[in-house]
Amino acid sequence: MMWGFFKEHSSTKDIVRNKGLAKLGDSLVNFCYSLAKSEVLTKPTGEKVRDSVLARAIRDTPVYASIGRRADSGVAADAYEAIMAYFWLNGNVTIESIVSNLVQELDIDSDSSRKEEGEIASRAFRKLLLGGMSFLPDQSE
Repeated sequence: MMWGFFKEHSSTKDIVRNKGLAKLGDSLVNFCYSLAKSEVLTKPTGEKVRDSVLARAIRDTPVYASIGRRADSGVAADAYEAIMAYFWLNGNVTIESIVSNLVQELDIDSDSSRKEEGEIASRAFRKLLLGGMSFLPDQSE
């Protein structure tokens, strides 16, 4: 492990509740989405992924049970971001692999509405999370 500050987590609940991981994951998710969207549209973009997009992505996965059923979009998005930071810090994913997976799923163009893009992005982020589920510690705690 090259990240000296990173601590192992014994449960998925510990990960999704970690505010530091969520902050790091926020930057990671936004950066990767900006790169993916730039690749798809063939021009540089800078994007901030809306909480509602990430909340939709995580709500349809088994991980959502680790957050709590009454989680609002902000809490659910933070949980998603924390998980992506956890994956990246553990070396389970790379920036390149995240971007590549998003590019494969982002069927958008410059005429796509914000709503359409959000729905497509949510599905792409859901697929990305589902692909990494085996890297999470026990989810039952």
